[in-house]
Amino acid sequence: MAQVAATFEVPNGWEKFEWEGTLGGVRHLTATGDFHPNVLVTLDKWPGQVSAQQADEILGQQLTLAGAEVLERETFEEPRPGVEVATLQRDEAGATVRVRYRLQLLAAGANTLVLTAVATYLLEQADGVDADVTSILRSVDLTTSATRDA
Repeated sequence: MAQVAATFEVPNGWEKFEWEGTLGGVRHLTATGDFHPNVLVTLDKWPGQVSAQQADEILGQQLTLAGAEVLERETFEEPRPGVEVATLQRDEAGATVRVRYRLQLLAAGANTLVLTAVATYLLEQADGVDADVTSILRSVDLTTSATRDA
């Protein structure tokens, strides 16, 4: 049986951390209030063969329904097809939050595996973390390792 894990860059000033339901993440060591800029990585399965353009449409619809303001959208084909979207959203306290999504698509038989990295940080933190977040998002990859069944 194979185990799946995410790999990603951890720049100076950031640390890895675990979050239930994810393949892991990184967070900035410096918080504003109690909020640490962070990136979380998940792996999901979507039915059918999904192209980068279709993923862009699906994510765009979800973000519109959630009330997010989409600032930038870009599809790409390398290293694997996907989409990157940058948004502004409001948290429960009313603070403006920048949320960036990078979805990479992997064909898996009749389905598509979606490797998703989501970066979240306050707008006021953007100048200090934007470059690092871009590096982290673009470094996310998927690895597998064989394990022995007991």
